Amino acid sequence: MLTFKEKYVMEYVYQRCQGKKSCLISPREIISHAADKYVLYNDELEKIMTNLSYDNYIDLVKSDKQGAPVYCVSLKIKGEGFHREISNGKRTFWLLFARTCLFAAVGAIIGCIIRLFL
Repeated sequence: MLTFKEKYVMEYVYQRCQGKKSCLISPREIISHAADKYVLYNDELEKIMTNLSYDNYIDLVKSDKQGAPVYCVSLKIKGEGFHREISNGKRTFWLLFARTCLFAAVGAIIGCIIRLFL
């Protein structure tokens, strides 16, 4: 299960690698993209990227381009299915929510019926 920051970073990586076998992403790009929602530091981003690599979402190679650090990222099979995993998670959440509301309504109706006859 990914944390909120890991999901946000993975969404950006997924968008950048869409339709490509691999892509080059600088940590500065990721941090600036995430700046509107989260505050990320270099060491925290490094940990997030290695965690995504450990969880088999991406294949990560760290390199330098003109003295600046760069990630060479390629999506693995689990990373290519990331968008589907997110949409399935949302669908599961709403189905559980609807089922809970339905059972609550049925319980309330049964409670009212029992009070009428007692």
